[in-house]
Order: sequence, then structure tokens, then C-alpha cells
Amino acid sequence: MSESRPEDVTPEFETTEEVVEEQFEADEWVEDTSGPSLIARMFAEAGGTFVLVLMGVGAALFSSVMGWGLLAVAFGFALGVMIAALIFGRISGAHLNPAVTVGVWLGGRFPGRDVAPYIISQVIGAIAATGLFAFLVSTNELYDQLGTTRQFIGTASNGYGEHSPTQFDWLPAGIIEIIIAALLVAVVLSVTSVLNKAGAAAAPFGIGLTVGFLVMIAIPFTNGALNPARATGTAVFSEGWALEQLWLFWVAPLIGAAISGLLFRAFGPEEDLIIVERVEETVVVIED
Repeated sequence: MSESRPEDVTPEFETTEEVVEEQFEADEWVEDTSGPSLIARMFAEAGGTFVLVLMGVGAALFSSVMGWGLLAVAFGFALGVMIAALIFGRISGAHLNPAVTVGVWLGGRFPGRDVAPYIISQVIGAIAATGLFAFLVSTNELYDQLGTTRQFIGTASNGYGEHSPTQFDWLPAGIIEIIIAALLVAVVLSVTSVLNKAGAAAAPFGIGLTVGFLVMIAIPFTNGALNPARATGTAVFSEGWALEQLWLFWVAPLIGAAISGLLFRAFGPEEDLIIVERVEETVVVIED
């Protein structure tokens, strides 16, 4: 990396637009040391995803037992996103979902070097939340009447074919997961845009309601994945079929996220494309 001073950087280009384009292609980011550290943000992502899965998957697991119904499941996921975003949003951005992380990265809003740490943290949070349910259920003999603990967790797991709530095969299941992930990432990129006059305060509620309704739409197809971390958390504690079918609930949401991310990167507001470059110990922020 060049050690030139900030004033030596921009003259290499004719316009600020060329600076943005050149740096964006290089994807050179530097951590903003004035904000939370990567470790703090990883803990926030794990904690936020734990809350989301605790509320969303919890509602899905016990809806049949308690007779809550489909709307309660959707509300659980929606409220889980809202609460997690309100608690952890200012620390990590509250992605809570590998598809969102990939989408905002491809959309030019997030450094590529932090993608893997965020995703790992999200998966850990999801596994921890589902593991808690598996432990709690295993201590209650009443649930033995519903089958093994893995069978019970399987009722909230994501699947296709015979494991789809209405027997949709992998292709329609994958298509619906691609669409809902693309819509979610589009909403995230829209409500967090610098041009959004509603501001960051409205983002948790807009995103949360979006997640709730998208999950509700997808439940008949796949039991409502949308989130690869959530799908992984339940698959780990379910029967073997859930792990065998897990590939679809990573591939499809990531495809949907990539579609929206790349479209926003190409056609979205240039004001949202902020690239930073390390120049000795100075961070130069270049925006159009």
C-alpha cells in the first residue's frame, strides 16, 4: 500500500468519480478505529442472531404445540429482527443474516474482509439459540410424546420435497428463497441509503416487517428460511435430512442477495458508495 500523503493521492485521477471507480474495484478498506472493533461487532452479530433465532424459531417450534398459527411465526421473526437491530444495530449494523452481509458487501456498503467474520458469528449465534431450545425440550418428558428432540427441532427446520410443508420440490423452493432474499437485501439497502429521509431510526421496523412477511410467504415452500444462519442452526439439531438439504438454504439466499447487491452497486445512488484507503495512519474517505 502506498505511503503517500492524502494530497498525493487524488491528483493521479482527473475526477472524483474516477477515484471512486478505481478504489471500488480494488475494494481497499480500512477499519474505522473510532468505532467498535471487529471483535465487538462479531459479538454483536452473534448476539443479534441469537435473539432473532430465539424469537423466530421459538415461535415456529411452539406454534403447533400452543396453537399460535402462521401469523405468530411471522411476528416472531419480525419482532426478533426489530429487537436485535435496536440493541445491536449501532455496534455492527445488525446484519443478522449471511445473505444480508453478502448483499451489502456486493452493494458497496461493507468491506469484503469482514464478510467471513460476520457470517461465522451469525452461524454461531443461530446454533447457540437452537441448541438452547434442544436442551430445554430434552428436559421435559411431555415432549417425548411428540417424538425425539431432533424430530421436534425438525418441525422448525427448512426443507424441500417431502420435508416442505406443502411438498414443494427443490426448484420452486429455491426460486422462492432467491426472490425473498433479493427483496430483503433490496429493502436493507434502500432503508439504509444516505438518501433515505426517514433515517436510521425507521430501519429496524421496516426491515423487521419485511422479514416477517417474507418468512410468512415462504413457509408453505420451505418453512421460511431466508437466512442461511437460521437454517444452519435448526439443521444442526434436527435429523439428518435437514443437513442434507441445507445446501439449498445457503445457495438460494446468497444468489438472491448477490442479485440485489450488484444491482444497487450498478444503479444505486453514488452517495452510498463509500470507499476508504489506508494512507499511513490517515483514512481518506472518497465519496462522490
